[in-house]
Amino acid sequence: MSDEEMIPLETFCTYYQVERSFIETLESYGLVSISSREEQRFILMEEVVELEKFSRLYYDLDINVPGIDALKHLLEKLKELQQEMDNLKARLRIYE
Repeated sequence: MSDEEMIPLETFCTYYQVERSFIETLESYGLVSISSREEQRFILMEEVVELEKFSRLYYDLDINVPGIDALKHLLEKLKELQQEMDNLKARLRIYE
């Protein structure tokens, strides 16, 4: 992983004004992954968008981390169902 693909955890927390413990709790639930190198912790750039969403849910909407976990799984399931429905619609068009 190159340094351009990672953000120091402290930098992220300062910029987005979130607590380090919040990010660590998300990590313990498996919602994000934090890398360690040379005694410093980093967040992957690809996870920043998800972390922004989680931060808004937690700080703005006052949803706790177990609630965020449940919402994430429900949204993933909804996306899967939408894809399945689109595939079935495409198959039905063959018979029209």
